[in-house]
Amino acid sequence: MPLARRTIRFRSLLAILSVTLLPVPALGGGDYRSVIARQERDALRFLRAFEHVQEQLHPARLTQLQTDLSQTVGELFVRLRSELSSLEPPPEQQDFHRTWAEAVGLLDTAYGIFVQSDRSSFIGAFMQSRAAFTQARYLLYEIRLDTPRLHPYWVLSEAVAHLPKLEERVPAQQQPVGISHHAPSSNHGAYSLYVPEQYDPKQHWPLIIALHGGGGANHEYLLTWLRPAKSKGYIVLAPKSLGPTWAIEKPEPDVVSVTSTLMAVRERYAIDPDRILVTGLSDGGTFSYALSASRPHLFGAIAPVAGVLPPWLDMQKATTLPFLIIHGGRDFIFPVAVARLAHATLIENGLTEVTFTELPEWGHAYPYSINETYILPWFERLFE
Repeated sequence: MPLARRTIRFRSLLAILSVTLLPVPALGGGDYRSVIARQERDALRFLRAFEHVQEQLHPARLTQLQTDLSQTVGELFVRLRSELSSLEPPPEQQDFHRTWAEAVGLLDTAYGIFVQSDRSSFIGAFMQSRAAFTQARYLLYEIRLDTPRLHPYWVLSEAVAHLPKLEERVPAQQQPVGISHHAPSSNHGAYSLYVPEQYDPKQHWPLIIALHGGGGANHEYLLTWLRPAKSKGYIVLAPKSLGPTWAIEKPEPDVVSVTSTLMAVRERYAIDPDRILVTGLSDGGTFSYALSASRPHLFGAIAPVAGVLPPWLDMQKATTLPFLIIHGGRDFIFPVAVARLAHATLIENGLTEVTFTELPEWGHAYPYSINETYILPWFERLFE
């Protein structure tokens, strides 16, 4: 079976930012909400630009990305902080103001860590920067209904017109909706969960299990799926590995943890058992193979991203599952040859629904647009 190669196009960061973050004149006054409105627009542009950085990060690109970002963002956060320090919010806006200011500070921290890192320490710096970026976005999600210019960030472009409906809650529906984070228990590890705000228990909902990469965390990786899930009506379960990363050589403890978490979610929410997708990045992609080999009856499809197929797994149990393998041609951690081998191995093991998408320009980084552009449409086509 020939490889299905497709290219994911990344515009240069400088091209994106030079359009969206042009210098803004100093404020000449205006009421509190008009100032915040202008800041919302700046924050929205930065959020999208920094996602772009996270997605195309590569050691060979680091210096250029830093240069483009620092030249274009410039004194943006100095200006935002200065404006906020001189603003006097109305009494009813005090809580909002504190949350907004904290989120802006965290975005500034994420930006600062990234542009000041060097090549020898960029992995650690990227993780620290990502942590601050994640914290900022959770704060911003809490106040999304009070930030109308920033609100479109949380959905796909085609869903912006339907935002009010997507935020409507079903009357008398008792289960929690939105984002929640759960501590580990005796049966499973920690996990994060997103349930669409319009969740209705009278219908069955598809669910995506999103597995973080090595050194990652459930609450961080959940956000790579929030936008498509909110737009299209998916529940997202992002479990945390029991150790620092997924136990690939002896996967059963992590398999039990993930499946126990899934069972706990299914007890509370109306999940469509035929539409449970497993996907993951890097070590999470590798572990998605382990889940499919161990518990194939639980899942409807598997989509590993930048992962490796462990040679000791018996994939013949998973012959009825469709697979979408996505890998970057410039992957600097797991060379693309391992994905080509995984594709060939699955075919040799009798799997008939295997698609391999090679992205020649992508490396080994966060998959926001990959989730939105490749994985979700593939999943939806499977169950049309």
